[in-house]
Amino acid sequence: MLKRRIVGSTVLGAVISGLVIGPPVFAKDPAANPGKALYEKNCASCHGVTGKGDGTLAKLMTPKPTDLTQIAKKAGGKFPMIEVLGQIDGTLYIAAHGSSEMPVWGDKFTAETTAGLEDHAVVRGKLLLVTQYVASIQEK
Repeated sequence: MLKRRIVGSTVLGAVISGLVIGPPVFAKDPAANPGKALYEKNCASCHGVTGKGDGTLAKLMTPKPTDLTQIAKKAGGKFPMIEVLGQIDGTLYIAAHGSSEMPVWGDKFTAETTAGLEDHAVVRGKLLLVTQYVASIQEK
């Protein structure tokens, strides 16, 4: 229980500090960047390692996965953090996008925990880390 509390506090603290002082600067090693590691584990098979929508499963999907590097450009130059977070965790449904073919990662990450209050913080932390990583790969 103590280990989970420390991990949850660490993830949540990293996310909060990242949101307050800006995106963290991580080494190229995915293990040094928890958002990138989560992205590669859960998103890259569809969206591709670079986020271009060219993952190994992309050719099998209709509609094709989004090019995640163009989100800010399509939103007038500013990355819509809350909207992207909502799309990843499944709390934001956008009718113009049609039915959601993307897994709802909020549910997946929650299923990996025991769903207690501390676990909820860990899940939100993971979702924020993935969203922050996607923000970091935006093309100018």
